[in-house]
Amino acid sequence: MALVTFFVLVLLAFVGLHKIAPYAIISPYRVNEDLSPTDLGLESEVLTLSGVDDVPLKGYWVKSKQDTAKGIIISLHGIGSCKEHGLPLAKHLAEQGIETIVFDGRGHGESGGKYNTYGFYEKLDVSNIMDYIKARKPEAKVGIWGNSLGGAIALQALAIDQRIEFGVIESTFTDMRLIVHDYAKRLMGGISLRFASNYALWRASKIANFDPNKVKPIISVQSIKQPVLIAHGDADENISVEYGKQLFENLKSTDKELVIVEGGGHAGLFQQGGEAYAEKLWTFIARNLFD
Repeated sequence: MALVTFFVLVLLAFVGLHKIAPYAIISPYRVNEDLSPTDLGLESEVLTLSGVDDVPLKGYWVKSKQDTAKGIIISLHGIGSCKEHGLPLAKHLAEQGIETIVFDGRGHGESGGKYNTYGFYEKLDVSNIMDYIKARKPEAKVGIWGNSLGGAIALQALAIDQRIEFGVIESTFTDMRLIVHDYAKRLMGGISLRFASNYALWRASKIANFDPNKVKPIISVQSIKQPVLIAHGDADENISVEYGKQLFENLKSTDKELVIVEGGGHAGLFQQGGEAYAEKLWTFIARNLFD
């Protein structure tokens, strides 16, 4: 009986690794919020942008609340999030005279695509969005702001597209293989099974047709020359603050800033950091958009 139980448990574990865990990595639950720019008093334009392989990306171009636009920021959400979660930030930016492109990443919200690849394809989606912006406003200064997964994508995009003039990066990771292992370890109550997380990631990569070994923001930062502000909470429960520090240390740019938010968790640094954090952000953005 004990032997039968053992084999049943092994079989269940294999099924979990082979059939469930890979999709948990690349297929986040889609969410949409019942919120529009109009609800926040914002003027906007509905967009359907085109990803690198013609995946439709649904979004908004949120307009400045001032007479003229001082620049544009591409806002990238985290995993399992959606464009609507970026609208409160877009409102803050609009009040400062900054326009914002918010959109659902591939495999998220109302956008197309079945799978999230953590930047492998998404960084190219961002370059396509840059093509769109520059076709409409060739002289506009454009920055990028990403949180968590969005931060990792932003770093990879900055490394390949010099048209993006600066980046604000919050709470992100250094290496896809490492962060998948970290999440798996936490789900297993602290038990480290690297072979299992590696197998699940290998399966995920075959399903979604991408190379996770090329999703390494820690490598991307080594070729980024644009100004970058990296922020991380020292109480981040999902992604270690040490990853933020490592990204900063390896960042090639000479115009860089590291902001550690004391007591800050994984999300909501803008709120958790208070006026001190907001002042650092606006100073950094103003220097790169307005000067």
